[in-house]
Amino acid sequence: MIPTSQLSPPDAPTVPGAVPTPDRPADATTFQRAGNRLATEALLRCWIRERRVQPPAEGEPLVIDLGGSVLRIPVEYWSPAGMHRLGTAAGPLGPLSPGGLARLLGESAGASGQGLEQLVQRAVESAERVGAHLEARAASPAPTEPVTPFLVAEQGLLAGHPLHPTPKSRDALSATEAARYSPELRGSFPLHWFAVAPDLAAHDSELGPTTPDLATFLSGLTPDDRVLVPAHPWQANALLRRDNVRELIASGRLEHLGEAGPAWYPTSSLRTVYRPDQPVMLKLSLALRITNSRRENLRKELLRGVEAHRLLSGRLGMQLLTAHPGFRALTDAGYLAVDGVPGLDVSFRHSPFRPRDHVFCLAALTDLGRGAVAADGHPHELAAHLHSLSAAEQRPVRAVALEWFARYLTALITPLLWLDAEHGVTLEAHQQNTLIQLDAAGYPGAGWYRDNQGFYYRRSRIAHLEAFSGISALGQASETIVDDDVVTERLLYYVGINNLMGVVGALGCAGIAPERDLLGLAADLLAPLRGHQPVDLLLGAKSLRCKANLLTRAADLDELIGDLATQSVYVEIANPIAGLARDNGTGAMQGDAA
Repeated sequence: MIPTSQLSPPDAPTVPGAVPTPDRPADATTFQRAGNRLATEALLRCWIRERRVQPPAEGEPLVIDLGGSVLRIPVEYWSPAGMHRLGTAAGPLGPLSPGGLARLLGESAGASGQGLEQLVQRAVESAERVGAHLEARAASPAPTEPVTPFLVAEQGLLAGHPLHPTPKSRDALSATEAARYSPELRGSFPLHWFAVAPDLAAHDSELGPTTPDLATFLSGLTPDDRVLVPAHPWQANALLRRDNVRELIASGRLEHLGEAGPAWYPTSSLRTVYRPDQPVMLKLSLALRITNSRRENLRKELLRGVEAHRLLSGRLGMQLLTAHPGFRALTDAGYLAVDGVPGLDVSFRHSPFRPRDHVFCLAALTDLGRGAVAADGHPHELAAHLHSLSAAEQRPVRAVALEWFARYLTALITPLLWLDAEHGVTLEAHQQNTLIQLDAAGYPGAGWYRDNQGFYYRRSRIAHLEAFSGISALGQASETIVDDDVVTERLLYYVGINNLMGVVGALGCAGIAPERDLLGLAADLLAPLRGHQPVDLLLGAKSLRCKANLLTRAADLDELIGDLATQSVYVEIANPIAGLARDNGTGAMQGDAA
């Protein structure tokens, strides 16, 4: 039994007027207000975290002094993990829009000139897109065609990252293009195809067939002696405006064949596309600036995907399977690229899920956009699911949540930390890069990681990894070897803060379970890995290094350019898990009132 509607939002809202009813018509303005609130809330969460703002006295508004302006914000819920629920921020002249708030926070963070204007524009654009997502989902709560649970979740991130200042920013994407290419709007489209001279094609595969053969099969086109390479339609049009592509076309070594084959569905990353009837997903290049970065595949990332598959399918993978049989990786086990044409390339990712497998992107389970279009009062899908389990099992929702959370830790978080501790293989496992597969009872039965960008090998362990795997020069061409201090910083942020504490905050803000209970349970279950520095820091350090998304955006950094250590801004934040321990007699946290 899976007591969930396959993550399809219900057909009525909790935000008054968000969905039309006979006595309460709704218009785009209503949805935009909801989108603006989610956008300003995310901006404020970023500021609170990155500036270590302390909570106000109970019942009092939060006051933020920015020097020239003092903001007053109603506090609905204060989260130790950072998932605060906040009302509308008001300045001296009244309530603030996403653009106005972004300008004030950006200026206070040191942004100026074009960087500040881009931050403001992208905050406004992101808020507008969230409003459009809410309006579309309210008008069509359920998919109009049969889709898999996996795809429903991939289409369910309506609001996006709750601690990012511009979570749905996609500059240069028009409204018409957004309707076709956005997962939140249930877009779909055929791919465009290029035919390229064989000597220009670079490829590798651990998939069985070569990637040129697989691409030909997926295209549905009649093959000739050239190599067929797929492209996102938006990217194809962008490529055709580039001088080097025009020159290759004029020389006859490259031909744009246009669109062909059936429609593919965009997943939560926008550029990775999926078809339920195919054994692979395709991670395409897309020169849009999405959140902070232009999303064109780098050659080192293509190499990294195949290398990671070889590593995880060998001796190391067998040991991982033995230690953590419920953990898997969706590897990018093949690639196809065109030499001399950056942006015309594709990673081939395994797609092993059957049509009825209940596999969900974790970010979709905790996405707060659902609360604007849901009738049941639950802010995200995980809350709705746990309440459904509670009713079916006739148990308190807190007890159900603690059991669900414990199984999530076992299926996903513990294996991620084990991989780093045992072999120095670190995965950038934030919520959008991780999947939870529910068992027949509705609890986590398996955890999955995806994304070839997010593999790191600890420099101190690379000799061990080469010897253990039998892969020589491991990580060199793929540029995957990273200094230990950077790896530790990234592991603690992506796995500890973004993923684990993000789930804790999501459960806390939904009123399902006290965050201290959840954090204490995490400390207990991760205690066997003590002695590994990242785990010791996660469980004991007073503060942790945390990615500062607002400061990174204010600095106008592209997180895919430059050295890994300087691609993002990191700050110290208080560690809410430090010092928590469960009392084995009562199950209460130390320090809790009796």
